[in-house]
Amino acid sequence: MHRILLDENRKIPYDLVTQKLNDWYTLIKNDQVEQAEHIRKEVEKELVNMEENQDALLYYQLLEFRHEIMLSYMESKRIDDLNSAYETIKEMEEQGQLTGMLEYYYFFFTGMYAFRRKELTTAISAYRIAETKLSEVEDKIEKAEFFFKVSYVYYYMKQTYFSMNYANRALKIFREYEEYAVQTVRCQFIVAGNLIDSLEYERALEQFLKSLEISKESNIEHLIAMSNMNIGICYDELKEYQRASRHLISALEIFEKSNHSFLTKTLFTLTYVEAKQKNYDVALAYFRKGRFIADKSDDKEYSAKFKILEGLFFSDGESQLIKDAFSYLASRKMFADVENFSIEVADYFHEQGNLMLSNEYYRMSIEARRKIKKGEIIDENQPDSIGSSDFR
Repeated sequence: MHRILLDENRKIPYDLVTQKLNDWYTLIKNDQVEQAEHIRKEVEKELVNMEENQDALLYYQLLEFRHEIMLSYMESKRIDDLNSAYETIKEMEEQGQLTGMLEYYYFFFTGMYAFRRKELTTAISAYRIAETKLSEVEDKIEKAEFFFKVSYVYYYMKQTYFSMNYANRALKIFREYEEYAVQTVRCQFIVAGNLIDSLEYERALEQFLKSLEISKESNIEHLIAMSNMNIGICYDELKEYQRASRHLISALEIFEKSNHSFLTKTLFTLTYVEAKQKNYDVALAYFRKGRFIADKSDDKEYSAKFKILEGLFFSDGESQLIKDAFSYLASRKMFADVENFSIEVADYFHEQGNLMLSNEYYRMSIEARRKIKKGEIIDENQPDSIGSSDFR
């Protein structure tokens, strides 16, 4: 965070700076990294000579935090690098400096930050509080952006009903505006992902293929990559592994150029798809690259997931690696991943004739499914590393 010093010699009206802050926020929401970086520098210069206005300074600090969240997503910046920025805005909130829209932004951005850290309980807690303050929000697009972010975290937790509800609320708004085709595509990703969870693979594939067309028409590379990645995942579910590989490789080529946060996910999926085809040499190359990137960026989620693949395909039957990975996923209450991967692992051991381990992981999948249905993950009273008890 930057300390803002006011120069008494020349004053810029704070309403002009506030408009530029709004423009900056719009660029951030649209993941336009270069343009957002440019206007961020302009704002920093103008704040030095702005008429004194505390709300504008607080808004700036909140947007700095939101900007860094964007970079953690678009350029795979380590999420732990945001800790000090989070502590700064948290202190602002604790001191009662944030009111109205500023307080809404605090809880909304905190939810995003917690989700990037995979602190799912805290993310939901923060989003719930932000939702109580939506009455402060007049901008329909901002409301749609909020609904989209909430739909994403619920999708991640396999809470399909909640995810679809929020995604459709966001879509209803975004579809009213032609200039928000990008946001519409992102919502369609969530809808299609929920269709996969509902085992409606063909319908999901149709959605993803449409998203790829729109992304190509818009010429937005990271959306083209995300569309290809999702199509690859869909073909994987349909057991059409060669098609899956082609689309995943197309995604990989784009994600590698920008070091996007989905690079590790794409490498993980490629490793698994190639291993399923028994292309172990190719799979091993993707595995080594993906694990290196996950470890280097301190991506604990995918470091754990790569352990599953290592235990299955690239070790001498070291089942402890797999157990360690599931232990981590369960500790983060990532029950959707536990359910999905435990079934895959159980099937693998069943094919190997290891019925004891196969039964163990089948039972694990059943228990994870029970927890998802019970909604344990959305009990905001559960403790976590950030501390949902800090929220009023």
